[in-house]
Amino acid sequence: MMGGGAFYMIFRDSDPLKPFYDATRKVYQNRFGDNIAVTLFSETKQAYKNILPAIPYIGGKENLFSEWLNYGAYYLGVYQALSAHGYPIDEIGKIIFDTYETMANYPKWFLHIVGNLKYGRKYEDKLRQAAAVSQERKYSEDFVSYFVEGTDEEFDYGLDITECGICKLYAAYGANKLSRYMCLSDYVVSKAFNRGLVRYKTIAEGNDKCDFRFKKGRETFVYPLRDGWPPQFLDSSTDM
Repeated sequence: MMGGGAFYMIFRDSDPLKPFYDATRKVYQNRFGDNIAVTLFSETKQAYKNILPAIPYIGGKENLFSEWLNYGAYYLGVYQALSAHGYPIDEIGKIIFDTYETMANYPKWFLHIVGNLKYGRKYEDKLRQAAAVSQERKYSEDFVSYFVEGTDEEFDYGLDITECGICKLYAAYGANKLSRYMCLSDYVVSKAFNRGLVRYKTIAEGNDKCDFRFKKGRETFVYPLRDGWPPQFLDSSTDM
């Protein structure tokens, strides 16, 4: 979920979830038709509204990762609304993926300009500081991460996440396997914003960490998407 804020920067709306709402509505309409889409979207927003008071507090605006947790909670609402109608997890995962691609439907040159804001000393210092604070484990439901200094040729900078707030949230709602589909949104965001993410491991697939490595301009590679869609997860079971 490393790129939700980039989409917010494009839209500049007072509601940071507006681009997610708009994209969800469009994907629902394309997939289910107008009548069903209206019902599903209404139920999605209601599900998220029900979840909202229970989202763990991890420091609010002072914590960079609060944004990630909020977007993860929204897609938990998507999952609850769709699963209530019998849609399987792999279909829900593709719908989530499609909403990110819908949000990324802008000229490449424009997206790349926005993506450049995620590079440079100022942004790296912000991420480095957020990672250091997370290691204090002040909030049990927070992310825990470690900033990885770049090696110039191999990557510009990295982030190892050893505890994932979204995985914790989904586990609390019995939606553990939803988290690995959420991880795939990073593929769309990296490609759209030219961030050059390479990631081989995620906590959602049972690994000890998520190993984000960024190098501006290189080809994105997110391991579960070995050959495009569908992702080839280590555990091929789609049961929740």
